[in-house]
Amino acid sequence: MKSDTVALIKELVCVAGPSGYEQAVGEIIQREVSSFGEVTTDAIGNIVCEIPGTREDGKRTLFAAHQDEIGFMISGILENGFLRFVPIGGWNPRTLPSSTVDIITAEGAVVVGTIGQIPPHFLKQGADEKPEIDSMSLDIGAESARDVKEVFGVEIGNVAVPSSTFRYDERNGTLMAKAFDDRIGVAALIELGRRVHEKPVSGTVVLAFTTQEEVGLRGATVLSRNVTADAAWIVEGAPADDMPGGPEIPQTCVGKGAHVRIFDPTHIGNLGLLKLARSVARTRGIQIQETVRRGGGTDAAVIALAGKGIPTLVSGVPVRYAHSHVGVASLKDYLSLVDLLYAVVEDSE
Repeated sequence: MKSDTVALIKELVCVAGPSGYEQAVGEIIQREVSSFGEVTTDAIGNIVCEIPGTREDGKRTLFAAHQDEIGFMISGILENGFLRFVPIGGWNPRTLPSSTVDIITAEGAVVVGTIGQIPPHFLKQGADEKPEIDSMSLDIGAESARDVKEVFGVEIGNVAVPSSTFRYDERNGTLMAKAFDDRIGVAALIELGRRVHEKPVSGTVVLAFTTQEEVGLRGATVLSRNVTADAAWIVEGAPADDMPGGPEIPQTCVGKGAHVRIFDPTHIGNLGLLKLARSVARTRGIQIQETVRRGGGTDAAVIALAGKGIPTLVSGVPVRYAHSHVGVASLKDYLSLVDLLYAVVEDSE
């Protein structure tokens, strides 16, 4: 079971799927959930799997995770063969110089490039202390603009994602890779679907895999116009704050349980669902971490406003260094989250 879980997470995080280009991620999702219940899609790429409950009058619970990751798009090709790019989603520019990316050509080939960094030998004192993405360039080893197009097949509009190797350490269950935000949430929903399929609950479980969350909750906005539910749980790769230089009192730590968000500037967690999460965690021995956030936001901002309103709560797996080339997460936290999500649909009967 553990090896299957790790394999699923690995497959999901390693595939390229920045906002608006989630098709490869969607293929994995549809393959995994097609046996659980009816699967539908829409024009923006959302995937919804509805697993019927055992009772017609059972509650209807929506779980949503977003398919997309942050990435880049090639915006210009210089005559000397260097590439300009724009971000897709929110990056910390300090993390980018000297990092590598995989550029996906129109034919689906992968071209590796590095985000150039002027060596210290040529820097003036104090220069480049705050790098800006507009001043950065990608180097794929091309000698000219013609080389870029004809030899490498790279064109304006191609997208790129971080080059990142997945690692799993069995000694303590540490996971390292790109795109935990939010592929680890996607994996959690797939595993939730498996559990519900194998051991049905009275209510209907709706698994929603949204698109373009990182560029303005676009998929969730479309979903919110067409979904009905008695409750909604947003499932995220939640930024951890337990590294040196973080808050004095961390609230989302890797290895200490599932993330449960009480508040962020875009959404206030539903009190009834918060009480339910606390109750099932206490009675079933599931470790959770309650968090009040000063920044950030999720699909909850629009899902909670669907129709006449849907009681909504954000949950997730803590991820150190979110929105960077390599995040760090814990398999223990992931399993705690899946346990929590299944428990809340069982206890909602």
